[in-house]
Amino acid sequence: MQNNNRINKDTLASLRRSVLEDAVAGRFGRMFDTLDNMVGSRPDWFDRSRALRTQYDAMCGYAIAGAPDPSRQRMRAQIAAAAVELADNVLHASRIDESPQLCFAKLRYERMQPESLSELTGMYREYNSALGLALLAGNSDVRTSTGESTRMLAEALATRIFNRIWTNPALTADDFRAVEDFLADSGVPESVREQMVWALMLGGGEYFQESRLIVLGKIYAAASGTRLRLASLTAFMILLWNHRAVPAGVKLTGVLDAMRGNATWREDVRTVAMELVRTRDTERISNKLKSEVFPAMMKLRPGLEKLGDLSKETELTEPENNPEWEELLDKSGLADKLKELTELQSEGADLMMATFSALKNFPFFNEVANWFLPFSSDRSEIAPILKGSLGEFAELVTASPFLCDSDKYSMILSLERIPAQQRAMFADQIKAQNINTAELRAGSIDRTDSAGAGVVRILVQNLYRFFKLFRRKAEFGDMFATTPDLSALRLLGDELGDTDNLRLVAEFYFKRGYYNEALSHFNTLLSRKSDDCQLLQKAGYCHAALGDVDEAIKAYERAEFLAPDSLWTLRRLAASHRLAGNHRKALDYYRKVEAARPDDLNVAYSIGHCLLDTGDIEGALKMYFKVEYLAPDSAKAWRPIAWCSFLLGDYARSKTYYDKVLASDPTASDFLNVGHVAVAEGRFADALEHYRKALEMSSVEDFEKMFAEDVPVLVKAGADSVMIEIMADKVLS
Repeated sequence: MQNNNRINKDTLASLRRSVLEDAVAGRFGRMFDTLDNMVGSRPDWFDRSRALRTQYDAMCGYAIAGAPDPSRQRMRAQIAAAAVELADNVLHASRIDESPQLCFAKLRYERMQPESLSELTGMYREYNSALGLALLAGNSDVRTSTGESTRMLAEALATRIFNRIWTNPALTADDFRAVEDFLADSGVPESVREQMVWALMLGGGEYFQESRLIVLGKIYAAASGTRLRLASLTAFMILLWNHRAVPAGVKLTGVLDAMRGNATWREDVRTVAMELVRTRDTERISNKLKSEVFPAMMKLRPGLEKLGDLSKETELTEPENNPEWEELLDKSGLADKLKELTELQSEGADLMMATFSALKNFPFFNEVANWFLPFSSDRSEIAPILKGSLGEFAELVTASPFLCDSDKYSMILSLERIPAQQRAMFADQIKAQNINTAELRAGSIDRTDSAGAGVVRILVQNLYRFFKLFRRKAEFGDMFATTPDLSALRLLGDELGDTDNLRLVAEFYFKRGYYNEALSHFNTLLSRKSDDCQLLQKAGYCHAALGDVDEAIKAYERAEFLAPDSLWTLRRLAASHRLAGNHRKALDYYRKVEAARPDDLNVAYSIGHCLLDTGDIEGALKMYFKVEYLAPDSAKAWRPIAWCSFLLGDYARSKTYYDKVLASDPTASDFLNVGHVAVAEGRFADALEHYRKALEMSSVEDFEKMFAEDVPVLVKAGADSVMIEIMADKVLS
């Protein structure tokens, strides 16, 4: 047995992984040997390891003797979980003295303090009681005998309790009793109890400690308040996901059984899971706002100002929209972007991340605990800002269903940077708007939401802000770097693994273009029902979007077998076969679609391409003329008609159509092709001019590649090979 002090941290981390791998694989003998190697000669750890081995040996002895024990598998899992927890305790302890990470710095500070966790919670209760008496007397605060603010002392104590729970993954049984009593105490403000829920989650994120899950489960089962109930469940499910590889023992499964007794359990679990899935879209939306919407609004501003002085009160209160404004929005493309964002917001998307991400640099956010603090206008950091005339604004912010707690604090703290006179003007404007806070509080992002969904959305957005924006976020790992797939959790399979829920999640990913995640869920659903045509169509679409054309064709062919007359499937098969180079098959499928849609412009166009791919230039040209006939005002067919005419030697017609193209919106390829026509006709000076324009619109490398690919076509058109080389050389020289 090695001395633990001599094992370096990297080796301990490797040994910890081995303990988990052996626990999952059922190699308990090897697991205990590795664990003994980790704990070394430290008596308390060695005793725990030895007790687990003894317990396991006794269980095996009964099993070998043939004694029946229906709980044997759960007991085996309990031993495995305890072994992983001990390994994490050892790994964590090796980092305490030297690690510069914030959690270890906080832990080192707390270890130097004389109070136990139970004493800290007791002190908080005393301060909170004093505050309660002050409020009954009409005072918002009360001073201690030393002149200190009781409210600020209580807030500081709450932060210390949070830090104590968060930073120590080796909390004792006495500590957990104190935490459980504190969380169950209705005399403690629910906002503070919720903070401690997140402390339990944060401390259990990297290091496994089953008791954290047990306490969270008990709070969920017993909580009377919606917010505390859902916060504890959210934290519980996140920890389950983080430690999904650790076997679930008797204690944890017992708590899960108690949680399932809650009348809203199934709905709650699905709500939390769906809100975590929604975070997959937050970064995309934020990027869209920053890169497209905000810049477009800035560009639009001068145009709006030209239409009149928007600062005049009469124009601000005018009931009718100015049609010129709407025209500007349409022309800029901003109207479509705003419409899309409005739809996303109605579905519960997080549109505020981009707006408030730059407002997290206040000292308030240097404290980890404050990121998990439910909003309160009485908080000591913001109460002075809201004194007097801004009281109504505080009510509006508190009631807003669109802002998470973190963003509410950002909004109020940002007011401190505004001069007092402007703040007063702002307050007057708020009063003038006469906004009904009761109506605002009753509102929601989506009227179809349950009350629970709105609460969970705020909780998850608070979490997202912390893991994405905290100044030392790298020390915590980003739990949102990959979206938690909670439906894969075996322990929640009954609640999240059913067809309806998987379909809901799959459709969310599919609609927003996250095809990897969507495909994973579609495949799971297809493993249960392989004859669902729509599932096969969407799985095929995902494969195609991910670049796997062969798998897309397989899925589409299965869908075709189930619904042979589906034009959507036939078109996708045609497009996929053409992409795969199966031009004859592509043509066959397009002909089937053509039979049902003979006047379909796009089908005729695609058939023309397939015929061109197969070398039937005359047939292709006929289809392109059909496209022109079906849409005489469209330029869609000009290029292919011009190219086919060139290939067939009809240079006059080719030039006529290329002239139309050059007069509209020409590309480098268009100028190149016009040059080819000129070469075929012996107009070398014209050809050189057009080739040079093609070069101006592309890079040298791209031009050389395009020109080289077309050399065989020029030779076939009768151009002299020497002349072709001369033309290329003169263009590039």
